[in-house]
Amino acid sequence: MDILIIIVGLFMIGIGFLVKSSPSLIAGYNTMPEDKKKNVDIVGLSTYMRNGLIIIGLSIVVGYYLFKWIGLTVIAESIIGIVILPGVAIVVISSQRFDKNKDKTKRAKLTYSFLGLVAVCVIGLFIYGYSPSKVDISSDRIKFSGIYGFEMNVSDIDHVELSEDLPEIKMRTNGFSSGAVRKGFFKLDKFGKSRLLIHSNRLPYLIITKNNSEKIIVNFKSETETEKLFGYITALIDNK
Repeated sequence: MDILIIIVGLFMIGIGFLVKSSPSLIAGYNTMPEDKKKNVDIVGLSTYMRNGLIIIGLSIVVGYYLFKWIGLTVIAESIIGIVILPGVAIVVISSQRFDKNKDKTKRAKLTYSFLGLVAVCVIGLFIYGYSPSKVDISSDRIKFSGIYGFEMNVSDIDHVELSEDLPEIKMRTNGFSSGAVRKGFFKLDKFGKSRLLIHSNRLPYLIITKNNSEKIIVNFKSETETEKLFGYITALIDNK
């Protein structure tokens, strides 16, 4: 079960129930003067937003597994952005019909500011996910920065190799995946749960096996960069 998909789906559903139980949290409504709040159908608005956000949350989870099941993995792995951006836009814009005030200028500005914030967050996540991981190597430690980055001791490495093949990726358990980019934890055929920092489809793949049998698979957009990292790690292992 993909943890990220479940978390995001449940988060949207939770927000839906929250705005129904506490309508004062709805952007724009909580800053309205009391005389204008009287012209807002807050029961209808909070119910509509609850239902819309619940549908968005369920669509993320169901859509992910549906597209994954029929083999459209690229769409499945991008389902969060595909559903949230248009989904939230539709809910927020269409919810304005519950506001009977004649002057909606301020409300409209808040609405579009909220949509802009959501868009920035989603786009920012994808930009961060696609950003190349940087490697910092010292005599006894290797550090990968960026999304799902980590550190490891050189003494923890049992074996390192370059491979032209990658076992089939069965499932993403906790990570970022879009197109060829896969970062985080994935379940692989033969390897089981493994940590990936894959930036492209470019061969080869650098496979690091730790003393506890955990597999770490890394590659970059440049074949030379992957091979260079292999050389650095091999030298460190030979000298440990």
